[in-house]
Amino acid sequence: MRKIILWALFCAMLLCPSASLAEPSPTPAVPEQEAQNSELITYRSTGERVVRIQLRLRELGYFNYKPTGSFQNMSVQAAIDFQQMQVDANGQPIMADGSIGAQSMDILFSHTAKRVDIVASIPFGPQLTGTPSIVGSVVSWNEVKGLLSEGSQYTFTDFNTGSTFAMTLVSVDAHAEMECATALDTQTFLTCFGGAFNYSKRPVVMHVGDRLIAASMQGQPHGQDTVPANDMSGNVCVYFSESLSHVGALPDVEHMNQVRKAAGQ
Repeated sequence: MRKIILWALFCAMLLCPSASLAEPSPTPAVPEQEAQNSELITYRSTGERVVRIQLRLRELGYFNYKPTGSFQNMSVQAAIDFQQMQVDANGQPIMADGSIGAQSMDILFSHTAKRVDIVASIPFGPQLTGTPSIVGSVVSWNEVKGLLSEGSQYTFTDFNTGSTFAMTLVSVDAHAEMECATALDTQTFLTCFGGAFNYSKRPVVMHVGDRLIAASMQGQPHGQDTVPANDMSGNVCVYFSESLSHVGALPDVEHMNQVRKAAGQ
């Protein structure tokens, strides 16, 4: 009987290798999302993650440009503006250095991310009181751009205040891109927009020869600076009837409403 028991134990050892001979368990891999969140996005970073960050910053109201996948000056500033509005889990302000690391990334894509307070962030300029001093005609963008010449100056009258200033045409595409002609013109421009560059849109009337054309102007410069020594870095968008946005070639309802106001409608 003893021999039978010993034989059974010997067979069991052959069929069941010792645990000490088994292969060690592999180290668990870091989840892909966690690894991505730990990657630091800084000035001049590029790629798909930058596009995602720009889209989210735009959704929250901090980035008002077309996502490019390149983390340049405007993206860094948008990140700083975002970070200055956020707090960590303990209610303490987070670092606002314009780079997107794990902490900023987690907050950015959380449901608790604080959006831009539009009313507080835009110093809307003076509104119309009484009768407007000037009214423009509704003219389609296709016709308007045939009347314009890049590099030429044009006079604008702010529909709400009657103030006038000159602007230089930088380019024409889906709409016009223009810069103030001089530093003095920029001062008048800023007064119309409430004292600071901002993303509000105002009804204006453009003087083209003897024609008065209803338009809408946005107050935030962007893009490449073309006109030197005018105290404005970049150009602003000017829309006319049937102008389109650079984003998806879609009409901009807010601009179209301002064009109608400039036409007295």
